[in-house]
Amino acid sequence: MFVSTHFLRVFNRDHQLLDELDNFDNLTYSWTLDDSDTLNFQLSLSDPKRTTENLQYFNHIEIVDNSSGITVWGGIVAGHDFNDPNEKINCLSYDALLKYRRFRAKTYDSFDYGNLSAELISDLNRTSPTGVIIGNIAAGSLKTTFTTKNTDMALSTIKSLFDDTNYDWDIDENRMFNFYLRKGNDKPLYSLTYGGEADNIISAPERAEDVMSMANSVYTEILDSDNNIKLSSLAQDFTSQSIFGLVEGTVSGSNTNDATQSDLDIKTNAGLQDTNWPADSFTVKIKDSTLCPFDDITVGDAVTVNLIPYDNFSALMRILKMEHDEKTGTRSITFGTTIFRSQPPVKKLYKNWRMNNWQ
Repeated sequence: MFVSTHFLRVFNRDHQLLDELDNFDNLTYSWTLDDSDTLNFQLSLSDPKRTTENLQYFNHIEIVDNSSGITVWGGIVAGHDFNDPNEKINCLSYDALLKYRRFRAKTYDSFDYGNLSAELISDLNRTSPTGVIIGNIAAGSLKTTFTTKNTDMALSTIKSLFDDTNYDWDIDENRMFNFYLRKGNDKPLYSLTYGGEADNIISAPERAEDVMSMANSVYTEILDSDNNIKLSSLAQDFTSQSIFGLVEGTVSGSNTNDATQSDLDIKTNAGLQDTNWPADSFTVKIKDSTLCPFDDITVGDAVTVNLIPYDNFSALMRILKMEHDEKTGTRSITFGTTIFRSQPPVKKLYKNWRMNNWQ
């Protein structure tokens, strides 16, 4: 069996340590910007540590680096697949602690987005502890008024809260909820290249681009109680318009009464950044290297990507997803403005951090 550079810690639902696992195989795990992640591994059916107590649904499970003792991934046990002589254990990241919890009806008046999300989770914990802890909440986000209903499920509601904003969030390997004005950093000196003399992308990437969610002129408005326009804002990308023509879109205005013109302009420009160029997405497979080291990149970071056979494509691209394969030592990285999913069609908005306007 493959000898991993990591081991697994298993906890019960109250996060009390039960056991440590190191005799597993086929370990893969992922990180995704503003979305759920997965962990999968395989145990022999005869393994003495493959017990009901260890692998109970909703138990906590964490990946720990052998050499440093640092926890690199955390989540819950969510599924079992049996295929004699082995069992595959499927896990979801710690944001799943909110997946099966619902809010209670309440109106949150004039909260900024960061403190609103923290207060939503705190209210869940007052009803019954979720295991999620409030971590770092970035200051400076826009204010809004938000109402929850008794039928609103927590995780899907929190995800939708950020659908039309330019903010990021995660629940990390320590079960801490963190809110970011923008997660990650631009790291243009880190580079990935395919088709050149210094290739470090090890298989041909499949690049997809479309205009299904594009808008290079974005309008927003807020109405008063008589449905008259109280405030409005228009943001345009004239460089994009010169290439593609006028493509109009809208984003929803703030629903708080004390929104300012500055607030609305910020939100409108955030919507433009999400949509002003065709959605561009591709996945590459790489090995760890000094050109782009695994231990210094995370989802949200942007690195330089060169795809020479594809019209000499070169851009500073944001990392949306990383999936690590422990056995091969490789990592699949998805870059772009959105992650393409076949079914169901789900609109995902991310910041556009491309360095070059058009290749």
